[in-house]
Amino acid sequence: MTDQEEKIPEPTPSPTWDLTSTISPYLDLHMMFPLLEFIDSAIAENKTSYNSQDVAAARLSLLRPTHMVDYAMDIYRELNGEDADVPAEMEEQKTKVYDKLEELREGCKEFDELSNNANERAKLMEANQWSIEGLIAANVTTLEVIDLYRQLAKFNYDCGDYQTSRDMLNVYLSLHAVGGTLVSKDDKKEEEDNRYKHKDAEETPDESGPAVGNPALYNLPTSLLRSEPKLLEVLWGKLSCEILLGQWPDARVALRAVQTTIEDLAE
Repeated sequence: MTDQEEKIPEPTPSPTWDLTSTISPYLDLHMMFPLLEFIDSAIAENKTSYNSQDVAAARLSLLRPTHMVDYAMDIYRELNGEDADVPAEMEEQKTKVYDKLEELREGCKEFDELSNNANERAKLMEANQWSIEGLIAANVTTLEVIDLYRQLAKFNYDCGDYQTSRDMLNVYLSLHAVGGTLVSKDDKKEEEDNRYKHKDAEETPDESGPAVGNPALYNLPTSLLRSEPKLLEVLWGKLSCEILLGQWPDARVALRAVQTTIEDLAE
């Protein structure tokens, strides 16, 4: 190899092949942030023609419709300097977001505490009362409180708290599932619906290992899905949380649940 050949620099990928602007109109806003983080890493490695200021400006624009107000303020200061005064509308948005978050938390506080109490939840499950009908009949909660809980799960997602949102959606789905449960698959009854389990032998997890995606969570009757359209939105939200948290085995099960649900509703 000649000296001239050794000095040839590694080619920089052409922006022609960058699909970010092509796919972004079809993505949930929150799905764009991992893409921007990837572009940031490409900038750091000098593998793209984008610059950090443009990416930060794009990130700030995407943050405006969300409730991720603290993150938006950090990006604003990144663009305008650490000592820059944050616009009044951003401060107003932050106040509204925190007030609404507190309102939702207060509205379903008792049920949220119950859902995080494993012992109490287990007692209700053992008594076959861990369902919306069972909890209401036992005067544990009301339909309005459970809907506030769903709204809080969505609000947490909009705030960028994907872990909390996912955990709450697990609880919400378990209240609607046939034989609703939050336990591992080893404790599920044999008659539970298997529509959302791994279908291919080569994809089947080791039965001795941990539960993956807890398919029983998605055991939702088609009649219920038809009468409660918000459940499909919840399934999409659960899938989004798994993706944004990088929980790919769980996301695969959640994706199958969404796909199967849409197919059932289309029949």
